[in-house]
Amino acid sequence: NKVRQHQIGNKSSYLVYGTAWKKDDTSRLVAQAIKEGFRHIDTACQPKHYNEAGVGDGWTKAAKDLGLSREDLFLQTKFTAIGGQDPNNVPYDPAASLEDQVKTSLEVSLRNLQ
Repeated sequence: NKVRQHQIGNKSSYLVYGTAWKKDDTSRLVAQAIKEGFRHIDTACQPKHYNEAGVGDGWTKAAKDLGLSREDLFLQTKFTAIGGQDPNNVPYDPAASLEDQVKTSLEVSLRNLQ
């Protein structure tokens, strides 16, 4: 498998830290990953498998401790269609148009990730 390289300013990130299924440990584990050198963090606006607010908390704590700025990190989120969501915890209106679902999902992610 070919490793993908991501540009962050003039820096490159080769490894991506995935945050699915971390639940209540998300904040601590994201902070630890950043302190260990990860600069690319993957999440999704999908409460069924991801704790985006925990990602936001973890990266901001690590950045403060390490003197990093937001520009030093690559935070990646994704829209998840209704079929991949927990029907009891959907971050957007399932009856809305797809365009509005995506827009709301992005707004929720931006709030979660700070």
